[in-house]
Amino acid sequence: MTQTHTRATRWIWALLFTLVCAVASNAADPQKSVLDSVKERGVLRAGIRTDNPPHGSISQDGNWVGFDVDIAEAVAKELGVKLEKVKVDELTRISYLQTGQIDIAVASMSHTRKRDEQIDFSQTYFWSKQTFLVKKGQARKLSDLVGKRVGVTRGSHALGNWRDWLTRHGHAFDASLVLEFGNKRAGVEAVHQGAIVGYAEDYEILSSLAKGDPALVILDEAIGMKQDGIGVRENDSRIRDAVNFALQNIARSGQYAKIYDHWFGPKSATPVPPSGEIEVWPNG
Repeated sequence: MTQTHTRATRWIWALLFTLVCAVASNAADPQKSVLDSVKERGVLRAGIRTDNPPHGSISQDGNWVGFDVDIAEAVAKELGVKLEKVKVDELTRISYLQTGQIDIAVASMSHTRKRDEQIDFSQTYFWSKQTFLVKKGQARKLSDLVGKRVGVTRGSHALGNWRDWLTRHGHAFDASLVLEFGNKRAGVEAVHQGAIVGYAEDYEILSSLAKGDPALVILDEAIGMKQDGIGVRENDSRIRDAVNFALQNIARSGQYAKIYDHWFGPKSATPVPPSGEIEVWPNG
């Protein structure tokens, strides 16, 4: 081997050693948690939907109102920071987390396996079911909708729940019979106009949309369950733990029960009997 080749070989090995050390150094330096950024700025940026009453909407006087709004406020208070509310929809509530535009998503988001591949979730903080809104007299049970055109909200897991319900009951799923709506009220209007026989959504959302309309009814049968969690950045256990502890503190103090009763209690506009409770871990 010539002296030139020897120097070249040594240079290559030195370069490889430097690269390996750099990789090892980066691996040993964990990525900064979202929690650190929240504490430094003193502000928690929460993505909240404004098109989803009673979870989140804008009142006539321009204020953010809803169950998710109150939960986000309570979480921020537990973290000792101010709350900045950021408008999101069924698509941006995940993409904004991934790009760092929000710190958490309190956006009526069910914890599903598909979504869990993109982001992480807190403990479940709201339980409900999904079913169909139909025109009075046109359907009384889910089987009445089989083979007919129905609608779901774009980005909702109601599509998967309807497909799974059909499969479990021995029916074929035909995607051409399902229309997706980016606007919930457009889905309700489609039921009114007969463009679809039923519109699938979360029970409490349907209850809010159908309020005061005697021509519409909500089916009692569920196509699937709804278990909402607060979305956080993937693989960031510190912000996830902080949100979990905040939810548990809210539950332990009784504040969660007051918020729930205001929006979903028996005297509310959209009563939803509680079907779950936030798990509170023991100290120690």
